[in-house]
Amino acid sequence: MSHNYTQYGTIPLAGETGITIPVVDPHIKHTNSVTTPEWMISIDKFLSSSIDGYEDYTELYGWVAEQARLTKGSTATQLFSTAAVQHSNILIVIPNGLYLPLLETAMNAGSNLARVKIVRLANITDLKVPIQEVEYMNCKIDSIQQKLDEIILSIRPETRMNTVVQYAQDGSKLGQNVSFFDYVTGKAK
Repeated sequence: MSHNYTQYGTIPLAGETGITIPVVDPHIKHTNSVTTPEWMISIDKFLSSSIDGYEDYTELYGWVAEQARLTKGSTATQLFSTAAVQHSNILIVIPNGLYLPLLETAMNAGSNLARVKIVRLANITDLKVPIQEVEYMNCKIDSIQQKLDEIILSIRPETRMNTVVQYAQDGSKLGQNVSFFDYVTGKAK
């Protein structure tokens, strides 16, 4: 897959030296006057949009997350005895909206977000189709940062499911690959 590095930029995280979040560059010149965002996000029932099929979503400006398993240098015993798969905090950049107080209340109360779903959309034969879906379940909000009209959420997930879908040129679905991991039990499916 080729990368279009000109369509993305980065923003720094306030108070953190050297930590940036990849974001979609808002200065992109589109050939049409109407576009569908490439990335969308749903957080429980807090968000909304006018895009058919994605009414409980909003545009996702940027995000970053990392999975890791600690290893040693020796190939005979590569894994540490405590080499559990770990997930970083997920940093999410979304537009400010009416849902900000709801997210703040969830963080302040220590309530879990039941589902956070990130979707990458593509236009295939004039249809908006998901080519990747990353779903996080039972998440805690660690922090909320407001930068003018943007909100940066930091969340910790309990589980992660990543689905990548392949389509033919005519828009028909060819198949998909899925990975799942539960960071509490240490189990993959």
